[in-house]
Amino acid sequence: MAKRVQAAEEKVGLIAQAQAEYEAIVEEVRGYCQKAQELRRLADELKRSGNTDPKVATQIGQLLEQAEYYDQLANQKDGHPRLEALRCINDLQREASAVKDAISHNEGVLARLRQELIEAREEAAALIRRAEERVQETEQLLASQMAKLEGLEGK
Repeated sequence: MAKRVQAAEEKVGLIAQAQAEYEAIVEEVRGYCQKAQELRRLADELKRSGNTDPKVATQIGQLLEQAEYYDQLANQKDGHPRLEALRCINDLQREASAVKDAISHNEGVLARLRQELIEAREEAAALIRRAEERVQETEQLLASQMAKLEGLEGK
């Protein structure tokens, strides 16, 4: 049972670790999205400024390209790694739940077996007492009969 408790504790630790990894991915994706939004906001401000300088147009294009790059990074991180982390968390939670159920079941079995042991000890003690009483009764009967026999034989 101690092994199962240890296994459950290990699963809980793995779940916490997987959740932390998932949160890190979510934060990374959130950061990429915020960078992309900020770059788009800067590009919009430059467009609204009305400046017709070719350098400004180039800068706007670069900002939008960088925003697209961060969107792509976010999409890459948001897809497979995030889903894999969620799958891992779900698997670990199912395993931990199964271990907890097994522990709960085994604790119930152990409690029942302990009660049966107590009852068996009580029954065994009662059987021993009755056997000892019968032995004493038989010894007394035998002693009584031997005394009677001696009296009859005249000894």
